[in-house]
Amino acid sequence: MPPYLMPGMIPESASDICMNQCRAMCCRGPLILTLTEAEVLTFVQNSVALGVPLKLSKSPDNGGWVKFADHAGECCPMLDQETFACRIYAARPQRCRDFPEKLTPGCAISGG
Repeated sequence: MPPYLMPGMIPESASDICMNQCRAMCCRGPLILTLTEAEVLTFVQNSVALGVPLKLSKSPDNGGWVKFADHAGECCPMLDQETFACRIYAARPQRCRDFPEKLTPGCAISGG
């Protein structure tokens, strides 16, 4: 469970808030998603299976990163921009699973 969910919030409520209130603020804008080596493989496989264009930069440790600015709408390529749902929610990277890691301004699930 993310370390900074508001007390008493359950993951299902957090997902509803993300999609319907803040419109996936954490998946949009000039952000960079860092991926481990295993996550790179899964991210690429999912992008191919979904037919989603992906620009991914590799890091020296075989991990990688995805710059949202390199993708349509300056969003995570796995974000459905109509519904604000994650296309790979069940297989999302650990960084996404751990969000929010701190009190985040504008993020209702963190209390910010």
